[in-house]
Formats: sequence, C-alpha cells, structure tokens
Amino acid sequence: MKTTTMATTIAAVMGFLAVMATKASSMDFSVAGQTLSIGADSDINYTTGVEEWEWELTPSAGLTAMGIGLSVATDIDMLELEEGDIFQGLDFTAKYKIPSTYINLYTEVSTDSDLKFGDVTVGAMASF
Repeated sequence: MKTTTMATTIAAVMGFLAVMATKASSMDFSVAGQTLSIGADSDINYTTGVEEWEWELTPSAGLTAMGIGLSVATDIDMLELEEGDIFQGLDFTAKYKIPSTYINLYTEVSTDSDLKFGDVTVGAMASF
C-alpha cells in the first residue's frame, strides 16, 4: 500500500472514530432546583497488534445537588449483543468539588451482573 493511501485511510478511520467516541446524547432537567442529567457515551476503537474492534455504549443518569454529583452508569458491549452477556453491572459514583479549588473528592463502587457490590474506592482528584 502506498504511503499516501495509508495516511488517507488512517486519517479517515481516525475521523470516524472521533465522531463515534463523542457524547451520544445528553439532557439536563431541572427538578426541584437540582439538575438531573441523562445521557450516553459511545466509544468505538481498534487495537493494533491484537487486531480487535471494540464498541462500548455507556448509558448514564446523574443528579447534582448542593455541589454533590451522584451518578450511575453501565457499560454495554455492542459487538457482543447476541452472546447474551450484555449487562455487566452498575457503576455508582459520588463527587464533590471543593469550592475555589481544582480538587474533586469522589467515591466509587460497582456491582457485578448479579448486583452484588464490590470494593469501594475513595479518593481525591486534582484537575489543572
């Protein structure tokens, strides 16, 4: 394959992947003065070496009240829909942004497909 053809093909595939990896849809609703968010992320990617495609859809819902964000999401492997292992469990997250700083405190816990809870993660994240 010529270098220019290969570069054009890679650019086209990367453009397609960039479009597919964006937020699918998102809606924010005001409920009793708080913000309810409903949306989904779609991520499609290709890994060289193992030559494997992956397409993951992540629907989510969240509520933000008094500076605390609560959310729940699940991952769906879109390429494995016919194999029956669609539901992998739920991911619960609570975040709090410390006012006037770049620091977020968070807690995360996930369930398996039988809704049995696993380990709890607690941490702080700095964004700059």
